[in-house]
Amino acid sequence: MAYQNSHQITALICLFLILTISALPKLTHAAEPATGFDHFSTGFPLIGRHKIIDCAGCHIAGQFKGTPLECRLCHNGVRAPGKNIGHFPSNNFCDDCHAEHTWIGAKYDHIEIQQDCQNCHNNIVAIGKSPSHILTGPVCDDCHNTITFDQVGRVDHVSVIGLCTSCHNGFIATGKNPGHIPTNDECNLCHTVFSWLPATTP
Repeated sequence: MAYQNSHQITALICLFLILTISALPKLTHAAEPATGFDHFSTGFPLIGRHKIIDCAGCHIAGQFKGTPLECRLCHNGVRAPGKNIGHFPSNNFCDDCHAEHTWIGAKYDHIEIQQDCQNCHNNIVAIGKSPSHILTGPVCDDCHNTITFDQVGRVDHVSVIGLCTSCHNGFIATGKNPGHIPTNDECNLCHTVFSWLPATTP
């Protein structure tokens, strides 16, 4: 009798597994309607994370018409996760910086950022001035470009707070040449911030 019961239990387990496995394709492809509907035709192709979201996640209460196509209209913190409280002010087009697969690893399009550089480039949110940086104002792009900090294209001397000689010492920037007249005066007493020549004497 015990032998017969164990066979029945085994048969029930096998039947359960067969039914479960046959249902799996339906569960894993819930985002794709059985009709073979081409979502690309709506102007919103299902790529990245959107590919695995159930239809009802975007089409609330079965409503298909009028579903937003812009990131910000869904990713507003109500309908879908939006900007967190620590996100810096920017436009609402998430895909300017973020990819479709994850929020993490954003590549910043600085054109769309609406705050001054130092609000992010403060060595907390993003890399900022090093301890050896010359004394300047807070606007990074007076000297740096948005591609790299390393190559300074030009120095807008209006932003420089320190004395001329804090940079123009022959190491950081061009300083007095060997034929320069002996003086302890600051460079800008005779020179302009645009060119060493012509120099005027006080």
